[in-house]
Amino acid sequence: MVTVLLWAGIVLAIVVMVAGVLACLLGLPGSAAVLVVALVLSACTGWARPPWWVVLIFAALTVLAETGDNVLGAWGTKRYGGSSKGAFWALIGGLAGALLFGWVGPLIGGLGGPVGSVIGAVIAPLAGGMLGGYLGGYWYELRQGRPDEEARRAGWGAFLGRAAGSLLKTLIAAGMAGVTLWLSFRAGGPFSP
Repeated sequence: MVTVLLWAGIVLAIVVMVAGVLACLLGLPGSAAVLVVALVLSACTGWARPPWWVVLIFAALTVLAETGDNVLGAWGTKRYGGSSKGAFWALIGGLAGALLFGWVGPLIGGLGGPVGSVIGAVIAPLAGGMLGGYLGGYWYELRQGRPDEEARRAGWGAFLGRAAGSLLKTLIAAGMAGVTLWLSFRAGGPFSP
């Protein structure tokens, strides 16, 4: 019975971490999910695997990932001539686009078999988030009476900032997940099968 529960816990930990990394592509706080898994695994081993100090570093990295994502999106919008409110609407548009394409992507991807489903589930929300960020920044700046060219530049900046922020957050979450798996499940550890 204990072995079955151990395996169920291992599978659940891996699934949650993979979902967390993929959530980062949608602009969602997936690095927090990876942090929670590392915290639970560490607590279950008396703060040994991963060590408590690694969990503290992960907490700092989670804050960096989540704030960095938003800061880069806003920076991109402002860097290309958008306003602070334009940056906010780029963020809202990015989230809406990622969520919309997140629902549609797997359905369309399912037509291409298993590979199409994976591509649809990952690429579609990422593309939707970037497109939504562009359209949100563009729409707001255009609505404020900016010339079309300036509004397009602000939208482009939102797109670039969103892409950089998603990449940063995904890389940090993937690194945290990899370190957690390595420290928790290496041979001879309490969670090694």
